[in-house]
Amino acid sequence: MEIQKINGAISADISTKKEPVTSPKPTETAPKLQLAHKSVSDDWKMLASSQQALQQMDDMDQTKMLEIRQSLRGGTFTLDIDAIAEAMLSQHGKSDDQ
Repeated sequence: MEIQKINGAISADISTKKEPVTSPKPTETAPKLQLAHKSVSDDWKMLASSQQALQQMDDMDQTKMLEIRQSLRGGTFTLDIDAIAEAMLSQHGKSDDQ
């Protein structure tokens, strides 16, 4: 078996050229990216500041939990399904389909 050397189309001169490298010029999208970055930063600042307030809050309303517990034990706990449905619709929005 004979191995033949194949000359490539790429010359060795390409890899040894010493031309100065220039960075690409900024495009018109750069201000848009900076604006998007700024809005993310503002949102992040708001979240960071609210994080301290959230950490100081209780996980649940202890007084309300005790009231519900007592009404369950006493047999006086009732659910107003219509009020719950209205609260869900007002919080999540009403659909035009219904």
